[in-house]
Amino acid sequence: SDAMKSATADVFLFYSQTFSENDVAIKAVDTIIDQFFEPGGWSQCFENIYAIEANIPQELDLYIPSAQEELYNWVNGPNRQFEAAFRIIQSGEWGEYDGFYLMEGDSVPIKAHWLDVVLSEIEVNRPFAILGAQYDGDKWDNFYEKI
Repeated sequence: SDAMKSATADVFLFYSQTFSENDVAIKAVDTIIDQFFEPGGWSQCFENIYAIEANIPQELDLYIPSAQEELYNWVNGPNRQFEAAFRIIQSGEWGEYDGFYLMEGDSVPIKAHWLDVVLSEIEVNRPFAILGAQYDGDKWDNFYEKI
């Protein structure tokens, strides 16, 4: 469609804490940004790249799957990071966006032209609030009837 021909996408490298407090995070982001601009790099697919931070205090940036039965906030870090990402992108500070695709840090595209497929799905299914597969696991079985 014509909308697909003019569609652009930006990359947000989103860190849950604060870059200035973690030299490893700074080095990782610098490496990714350098590679973005190399010949054949991500700049062929994306318009811009931004490094932003959620500023979640380290003691609240939790992700402890093994403690999900006894610790109510075992997944607090990823939840707060998603919320912060949404608010930051929605603020308009980094540009105006119709939507965003959250690609979690442990996701690795395995199909060539995967971004084109995502953009096509967006075009075919709009308007929508959330787009994706329905949950088909069993983690909610113990409390599904209560939600």
